[in-house]
Amino acid sequence: MMNHADLAKLEHTLRDRTVLSVYINGENSNAAARAQWRTELRNALDAIGELLDKAPHAEREDFAATRELALSTVDDYEPGEDAPGWMGLFTPREVHHAGVVPVPVPTRATWAKGANLGPCIRVLKEARPVLVVVADSARVRIHRYVDRTISFVDSFDREVQVDQAYHMGRPASPGFHSGTRGTPGTDAAQREMRKGTETMLAGATARVEELAGQDAWVLVGGIPVVASALHNRLNHRLNARATVISLDVHSTDAALAESAREHASRLRAREDLERVEQVVAAKARGSTGAVGVQDTERALVNGQVRELYLTSAFVQEHTDEADDAIRRAFDEGAKVEHVSGDAAQRLDAAGGIAARLRFTIANDGTSSTAVGA
Repeated sequence: MMNHADLAKLEHTLRDRTVLSVYINGENSNAAARAQWRTELRNALDAIGELLDKAPHAEREDFAATRELALSTVDDYEPGEDAPGWMGLFTPREVHHAGVVPVPVPTRATWAKGANLGPCIRVLKEARPVLVVVADSARVRIHRYVDRTISFVDSFDREVQVDQAYHMGRPASPGFHSGTRGTPGTDAAQREMRKGTETMLAGATARVEELAGQDAWVLVGGIPVVASALHNRLNHRLNARATVISLDVHSTDAALAESAREHASRLRAREDLERVEQVVAAKARGSTGAVGVQDTERALVNGQVRELYLTSAFVQEHTDEADDAIRRAFDEGAKVEHVSGDAAQRLDAAGGIAARLRFTIANDGTSSTAVGA
């Protein structure tokens, strides 16, 4: 599955070429209707053909060849739970990208200069990895969930070295008498086990921070007191992307994957809403926020945008504006994010597009860099 860097590279490669962009919605739960996408896709392609009726012969020939290439490439696609969507980007006689995407996308086809990447932005959310950490006092297991697949990454076991126990933890040695003071063997063993657990958690925490990088979510489950202890050890920046969840230490991979999907969706929704509200508030106070088409376009032209936010409704209803904004954002190294749920409703009410800015520009033309930008 493509990540943000892959998509930006692909956009730049196809920018000056005429591209057939194809998206297919495969989420229909009715088995009898799952082939409906074929009819919808052919109708979309036929509509393009009609628009090209008076186009130069060479362009009509290019489209015809590209259409056949796309139809043959997608022919084996079977919608289902593990294949809720599909996308492909084609130029005459060349497939630039084709494959299943992990989220439903509206069935559509476009023939235009440059790729239509608006619907694909939503897919990037699924490329964001989730670390699922299962911890008890004796072992920590780390799994990685991405593209609806869970995989084991690493584990840490508690190592305990307990010295020979004193008599209160074993039969008394010859000559031992009641006047001798000693430490119970069980107390020494427990102390060493606690020390071993702390060492294990320290190693696991360092590994989780390494694996999480700059964007992964972290879900910590298992024995609650141990899970909480590990969560509290995470550095401040990662702690904001981590949460403790209810998760049995004996959970199967399927159960881990389902928990990752469910909780990551909640974390994304919460983060989306926080970001949108922050941008709208920043715009209201004349700070590092741009909201609406004109405001955001101006910021993109000025190279101010740090993060661009789009909703599905905006992408569907303003295809050209969405594609232009995405291209400009990629050019200036800005991150492009799709927002959904409550965040999308909030943003749609404000125009469907917004941006967090790197700096502001005063009326006299001077700029001011945002703190933390």
